[in-house]
Amino acid sequence: MGIAAIVYNYDGAVYASDESRMLAEMGDNTFQLGHVLKNSYEEIMLSETLLEALEDTYTQSVPMCSSCAFETYCGSDPVYHHAIHKDKVGRKPDSEFCKRNMAIFKHLIDLMESDSDTKNIFLKWANRC
Repeated sequence: MGIAAIVYNYDGAVYASDESRMLAEMGDNTFQLGHVLKNSYEEIMLSETLLEALEDTYTQSVPMCSSCAFETYCGSDPVYHHAIHKDKVGRKPDSEFCKRNMAIFKHLIDLMESDSDTKNIFLKWANRC
């Protein structure tokens, strides 16, 4: 969110992700970072909105994420959790984001454990530069 990409809306508003832009279309501007005609790049990228969201959802300091076996492979989705739970961190036991990611990770591990060809393919993908 806000690191790999930022999103410019048709009205000039800048958002931390496409999901946050869509949330704004529903009337919630929580993740609006600024406006292209009013704010500089530095103001947008150093906005409290972005910095707070990143700090609040850093997985190594989030309860239940920091002790999760999949933390190094995962991430967070503050827009999803805000939309569903009205909290950027969310309630991990109730989080469909977490359930989905854990199911995917477990499935990939099961595939690697059950088939050496699949494991070799995954390892080649992971070790490509």
